[in-house]
Amino acid sequence: MNLQNLIKNISFKGIKNYKDVQIENLTNVSTRDTNQGLYFCLKGGKTDGHNYAQEAINNGAVCLVVERYLDLPVTQILVDNVRVAMSNISANFYEFDKSKIKFIGVTGTNGKTTTAFVTRHILQNLGKRVGMIGTEGIYIGDLKLPAQLTTPDPIMLHKIIHDMDLNGIEYVVMEVSAHALALNKVDSLMYDVVGITNITQDHLDYFNTMENYARAKAELFTYKHAKKAIINIDDKYTRAIHKKCDIDTKTLSLHRPADIMVEESNLGLNKTQAVISIGNKQYMLNTSLVGEYNLANTLMAVSFCNALGLEISDILQALDNCELVVPGRLNTIQTPKNNTVVIDYAHTPDGIEKVLSTLNSIKKGRVIVVFGCGGNRDNTKRAKMGEIATKLSDYVVVTSDNPRYENPRQIILDI
Repeated sequence: MNLQNLIKNISFKGIKNYKDVQIENLTNVSTRDTNQGLYFCLKGGKTDGHNYAQEAINNGAVCLVVERYLDLPVTQILVDNVRVAMSNISANFYEFDKSKIKFIGVTGTNGKTTTAFVTRHILQNLGKRVGMIGTEGIYIGDLKLPAQLTTPDPIMLHKIIHDMDLNGIEYVVMEVSAHALALNKVDSLMYDVVGITNITQDHLDYFNTMENYARAKAELFTYKHAKKAIINIDDKYTRAIHKKCDIDTKTLSLHRPADIMVEESNLGLNKTQAVISIGNKQYMLNTSLVGEYNLANTLMAVSFCNALGLEISDILQALDNCELVVPGRLNTIQTPKNNTVVIDYAHTPDGIEKVLSTLNSIKKGRVIVVFGCGGNRDNTKRAKMGEIATKLSDYVVVTSDNPRYENPRQIILDI
């Protein structure tokens, strides 16, 4: 694509050494070999991509996107924010037919992956071509690809969406992280419907305060990003987002009056049944997922599909017909001696509390917990998770879990 078309709708402050060069690749990694590449000079917490621009040129870059001009002979596009420009330029480079794809975005501290999986299952059971982007991988129909981040960086994100378009995908279900919103990864996308599951403590190593973290999540619930919203109002932060939300919104709750709510429920070890109320009409919901919080995630998925114009009766029938297994979310294994092993990726105080509370409500014997905390992440949640595990189980084994660059023993001592 020539440079003129690539920057046709980009807000920029100036251009140095302009040539309408042909751009064959986009990159923000200076060491990556490119042919006729455009290099984004990203400024991070520890490094500044401007300092590696010459290396990028040596590796094939013929154009730079910068926040300050450099003494280099190639074309340079001067912008206020390279991250915003990267999102918009990536969208131009990897074009897709916006009229053919509906976008669903889900954010929240916990429940994003489960909500995304349930939404995907419902849509697939209704005969739709579905793509999914999230923590557990990238799905293009039935093809699964690995994912390194919950929400990929813009270059990879738009390449994935472009590939989905080529493969006839009609619906794209995305997990949208707070980091993605803070770093402008999804600036160039317009979601048909977005939802938030909850906001509890996580990522304070990056956001410092819960208010900053919640503010990043709230960015998704504006006319800039979405047409419609579903907001679970069962915590104070999501209720605050609802009060400020400026798009068409429906509320969801397990415990409060809301547009979409649970009237009564029956929670079992292998299934959940509930009477739900949507638009003053009652329906019976059945799911193979376990626990009250998974009922909330399922209700969010049902609400997404309904917001996109699908009939509630068809949605609930599709849900009833699928045996749902979400990787790492209350996955159960029966041992030869009839003990039940449960695997869950709970990594926050709220997550581990909800999992253990659910297991305590259906257990027949003891609850033994084996867990650890990841390194180089919010260390203020470690002691809280240790306290919760101790209170809600009969025995706790604290172990090492992805220490990254930290001393594993120190993490265990923090817990």
